[in-house]
Amino acid sequence: MLKQILTGTLLLLILPFPGASQIGNKDFQAVDNFARSVKYESSLEALTNKLTAPYTDTLDKLRAVFIWITDNIEYDYRLFNSGSDEWNNFNCRGTKAACDVARNEWENNLLLHVLDTRKAVCNGYAKLFRKMCSIAGIQNDVVGGYVRKSPFQIGLTLSVTHAWNVVRLGGVNYYFDVTWAAGSCKRYEETDKLSEFVKHYNDFYWQTPKSKFLRNHFPKEDKWALETGYTKEYFFNAPYYYPNDLVQNIESNMPDSGIIRAGIGDTIHFKFVLKKAIRNVMVNTNNYENVEISLGNTAGWANNVYEFDYIVKENSLYYIEVLFDFKKAVRYKVVH
Repeated sequence: MLKQILTGTLLLLILPFPGASQIGNKDFQAVDNFARSVKYESSLEALTNKLTAPYTDTLDKLRAVFIWITDNIEYDYRLFNSGSDEWNNFNCRGTKAACDVARNEWENNLLLHVLDTRKAVCNGYAKLFRKMCSIAGIQNDVVGGYVRKSPFQIGLTLSVTHAWNVVRLGGVNYYFDVTWAAGSCKRYEETDKLSEFVKHYNDFYWQTPKSKFLRNHFPKEDKWALETGYTKEYFFNAPYYYPNDLVQNIESNMPDSGIIRAGIGDTIHFKFVLKKAIRNVMVNTNNYENVEISLGNTAGWANNVYEFDYIVKENSLYYIEVLFDFKKAVRYKVVH
């Protein structure tokens, strides 16, 4: 593929990092080690009490529960592939009181199934996390909504396919995705079906800052959507952020829309504010690979603000990917 050199500029600014945790960083190594040593026997309440009893701090209790679930529950890719809604939805047509009783029984059966099989889809993960937090006296809500899993989803109207949790601590809502923190599944390219679950803990989805969590999650319910400050249409049209540590490193980016309207001769200006410094910026498009971006004044990289221009040279351009240190970070869709 053709390799080009683009000119650009590096702006020297010191900006605050939006969306930073209000609780702050904490070393959970001892809590994690303990949580991974605890065994489930026959009672969810006994399990939760054993996990949380050593701690007085709410965050430590929450961490012990979160780590135990990610370490012990696998994603049930066979259930997902079957398309079954057995453990995804609850329906009731009786009185509110009768339905409340039936819902409670249904959820208890779901959680017993999860614990007995050690498998769940997102609904089971999220409900188990909520139930264990409830036993520990921690407010926890299950939130259903939309997620971005592919760069080809930019601009598409998505369906509700996922569930995660919001935990209120000190009057502030924090975001948790215990499913995505536990690992991921491989896919068969021929059928797009899920195959093997790969256990790989991802701490990014523990107490994720809202601004970063919303890059690939958006709630369906108005209660939670209003809190985001965005519309679902804004989310559908947002850039695609590749699922790696770079998502955590990006503090802000421009353009902030994933759909760029540009024709031949137009200049697209990019700006990225990063938490940690990088050494290399590259661009991929559907026409060219590994387009090197030349950034001036490298002494200013410590400020972690990177800006460059891309000039559109053909009408066949339909996407631009930005890479940091040879890893794909953000993808944009180009329309003419």
